[in-house]
Amino acid sequence: MESNLKRNSSTPESIMAKYAVMKRDEGSPEKPVTKYTGSSALRPIMLFLAATAVTTSVLVALPRPVKNFILSLQNTSNSTLKDLQSGAPTYAIFGKSHTEEHLVHVVNVLQRFGYERVQLNESWNLLWAHDYPFLSLPNLKNLGQHQKVNHFPGCGYLTNKVDLCTTSLPFLPRAFRLPTQRVDFLEYAHAHPDPDALFVEKHNEHRHIKVRKPSDIDLWSNDSFVQEFIPKPFLVDGHKFDIGVYVVITEINPLRVYIYTGDVLFRYCPVKYYPFDSENVDKYIVGDDYLPTWEVPSLRKYYNLFGGSMRNVFEAYVRDQSMDPSKIWPQVEHIIRTTVLTKEKDIVNILHSYKQHNFFDLMRFDLFIDENLKVYLMEANMSPNLSSAHFKPNSLLYEQVLYSVFNLVGIRQLRGTSAPIFSDSSDFLASDKNLATALNTCASNDCDKNCNKEKCSLCLPCLSGSEYKMLHQAYEEHLHRVDMKRIFPKPILNLQNFDIIDETRNMSKKNAWMTRWFYNKCQYERTWCV
Repeated sequence: MESNLKRNSSTPESIMAKYAVMKRDEGSPEKPVTKYTGSSALRPIMLFLAATAVTTSVLVALPRPVKNFILSLQNTSNSTLKDLQSGAPTYAIFGKSHTEEHLVHVVNVLQRFGYERVQLNESWNLLWAHDYPFLSLPNLKNLGQHQKVNHFPGCGYLTNKVDLCTTSLPFLPRAFRLPTQRVDFLEYAHAHPDPDALFVEKHNEHRHIKVRKPSDIDLWSNDSFVQEFIPKPFLVDGHKFDIGVYVVITEINPLRVYIYTGDVLFRYCPVKYYPFDSENVDKYIVGDDYLPTWEVPSLRKYYNLFGGSMRNVFEAYVRDQSMDPSKIWPQVEHIIRTTVLTKEKDIVNILHSYKQHNFFDLMRFDLFIDENLKVYLMEANMSPNLSSAHFKPNSLLYEQVLYSVFNLVGIRQLRGTSAPIFSDSSDFLASDKNLATALNTCASNDCDKNCNKEKCSLCLPCLSGSEYKMLHQAYEEHLHRVDMKRIFPKPILNLQNFDIIDETRNMSKKNAWMTRWFYNKCQYERTWCV
């Protein structure tokens, strides 16, 4: 093995022959550009770096793309090889709380997966941050190749209460910042002169929530915003409720978003909604001591006797009211998809200053439903509560969510404590033949000779190294979804009536590119449609 490695990697020409294929530069058809074939190329180069020192003379002789690529690997090779030799992957936790009760299930699942906990200042493979880490840990701008963080820089564009609620989206009740938008608020209230109109006054940190009439709101408060109150919610045994849907963003630009389908968190207000009393917040605000599903009389039989999930038993109740619950979930998917797309550009701008984009985000979108089963968005939570301290039965839900999330993003269970952190599994799970699509289109447009045509953008000879990596990751996510459902790129429910041109018309270039790849995969194998 050692002699073979030396023989194959002793010259720049042999490196080029083994680890690169050529494509033509879009701006200059005669200029060759190196394309790296994904993770299958990484491993031999890492072995090459480990076995021999890359001398200055060799680097000078290499073409610039190959030289830069090897230099980047060389910079991270020491820590990477140290990780490979250590046997077990590691994780660290970042948070400002003095206790870790809220992280019990995170730690449990990671330990079952074979991960060992280390300190923040040690070498780690996964950083689990309960609080936003990027202001406190500037070194996250230079992540290693094999490090992941459970938040995206800029995720606050989605999870900041006032920023999200004051975004103009049809499924968000109108909201106004105070005091900067007090004039707009008064004009809106004047244009809608309903004597029963109420607004929710919220603290920016989601504290001190109260429903008030427009005339009772402090317009000069620096710490609050107001949002239109939807007065006629759908009730279960007289109780208002919200629903929490777990959402995972695995990539930004191109965007991929998934929702957890194993269950949905239903939380019921402890006091019945009617007769309505704005002074009693337990009638309309879900707090820590909410009423759980298994204590709601009409749901108890479905949950306790027949083993239904929170979502299943709610749907059973809706059908008992001669209504159709299936109309709810397409709305939920549309709301989440549209909200993330609306904020994607802001997050992309933040990501420009980060070397590696090895991030993912687990959020919980909280929504509520009116009496006509119309769905509204309340907020998105950056670090959703995963503690079962209040309600022990929720522990299963939280650990199943985490199991699905970790598998989706590549944090998977080791089969033995001696297993290497980074095995060869990714190569035999996703090789060229798994990523290649639209072969007839590629051949008819001679995409092996010239990549300047738009129709060649998904053809294997025309993929850049980063593009190959994106498709490789998307393929692995599909294989390891467990109970996750992709909602962007949008599922294709009816392939015959799906218009890919219309679907991608207003997308960013990279989102359109990724959507076309899923569309191509869907045409070949229907499991890729959803």
